[in-house]
Amino acid sequence: MRKLPLRAAAFTIAAIAAGPARAAGPIEEHTCPNGLTVLVVEDHALPLVTIEIAAKNGSMTESPEFNGLSHLYEHMFFKGNKAMPSQEAYLARVRELGIVFNGTTNTERVNYFFTTTSDHYADSMVFMHDAIVSPLFNDKELERERVVVTGEMDRAEASPFFPFSRAIDARVWWKFPSTKDPLGNRKTVLAATGDKMRTIQSRYYVPNNSALVITGDVKAKEVFDRTDALYTDWAKGADPFKKFPLAKHPPIKKSEALTVVGPVQSYTGQVVWHGPSTVGKELPATYAADLLATALSEPSSKFQKALVDSGACVSAGFSWYTQRNTGPITLSFEAAPDRADACVKAAFAELPKIAEPGYLTDEEMANAGHSIEIDRVRERERVSAYAHLVTFWWTTASLDYYRGYVDSMKKVTRADIAAYMKEYVLGKPFVFGSLVSPEMEKKDLTQAHFESLAGLGAGAKATTIKTAAKAPGKH
Repeated sequence: MRKLPLRAAAFTIAAIAAGPARAAGPIEEHTCPNGLTVLVVEDHALPLVTIEIAAKNGSMTESPEFNGLSHLYEHMFFKGNKAMPSQEAYLARVRELGIVFNGTTNTERVNYFFTTTSDHYADSMVFMHDAIVSPLFNDKELERERVVVTGEMDRAEASPFFPFSRAIDARVWWKFPSTKDPLGNRKTVLAATGDKMRTIQSRYYVPNNSALVITGDVKAKEVFDRTDALYTDWAKGADPFKKFPLAKHPPIKKSEALTVVGPVQSYTGQVVWHGPSTVGKELPATYAADLLATALSEPSSKFQKALVDSGACVSAGFSWYTQRNTGPITLSFEAAPDRADACVKAAFAELPKIAEPGYLTDEEMANAGHSIEIDRVRERERVSAYAHLVTFWWTTASLDYYRGYVDSMKKVTRADIAAYMKEYVLGKPFVFGSLVSPEMEKKDLTQAHFESLAGLGAGAKATTIKTAAKAPGKH
């Protein structure tokens, strides 16, 4: 997270806290002549504006020699450009405009956003234009930012959960693991050059692969007119996904288990499958995936009663991650060390029950749909954060998918959920990971033990990973 101008940050927090709770207006859409998608959500309750730009980019586009460079590019966005030739000039302008700014890099989206007062809207639009259209990738700034990015890697690696999740991902996405790793590869980041940054820019930072989202105290018509005029110098590019198609992840070859030994105090388990995507023939299954995840998260659900209320696990969840390029399905659970066996057994035993006709009641199905609908309304109450949500859906699915999300969710049936479980989970290959402490391992919570609990048998592939000992903290 970047340091923000104190005056602007304080104003923003105070203004939002004082504002009334209300839902923002509808998403209004426009396409510029160069192919840039412009989305506007008007909300005149407060004199605030958020300007966000997102590209369909991230680790999904990265072969090993580029892994981590979308992340590095995100950092370089806030450096010098042709209008602001140094970071010092850039930050001086940030202070003048009272901007709160940040950016994120995920598997399928990179986004950059400014929030400021509406009297600075016009100048901030120009400021965003200059940053996206004409970055300089100055060698000295690139050298400094490589260190910042690898510092993020250092912090991530300090957690025992980092090698755990990375070890699972390496097996779930076994042929193209770099495409699911937005943090990136240390050596690749340290070897990054300005030429590689420009390669990313020419491929993915084109208007027809980007969306500009403006939320807050603005008028949609004025935004559309201003954007058409402002971005005439940003030339439309080739469709990057025709020239550079996304990797198609082959199925997990065979169910396997792995154990990571690290400085932890409780047992953590994860079982991961390949799930559906938000495009193509798999799209309908995504609604069943989300409705099921919501229903199972309810404390009163059979799932929670069997795993948590029973005392077997401390916590448990079953989820699917929204992705256009194969979203993972994850069964996760945590237990006290002396309850690890009971938790694992309960988790695996519950899976086939989920596909049974009476597992979810009519009331639970309806409540899950209603809960999702409430969440969609709440997401619109703070339009500065809503901009991030809009770009997430635009990049990982589509705006039409988001607009029809609640209605599609309400149409999900028990048969849809059973079909989803049978198509993606039951009898399908998975990766089962366990995170234990050295003390737990000594008490027979070993690789072979977990294989037996998961019913993998002696022929299963086994991996044990020992991490460097670090003092346990709060995770």
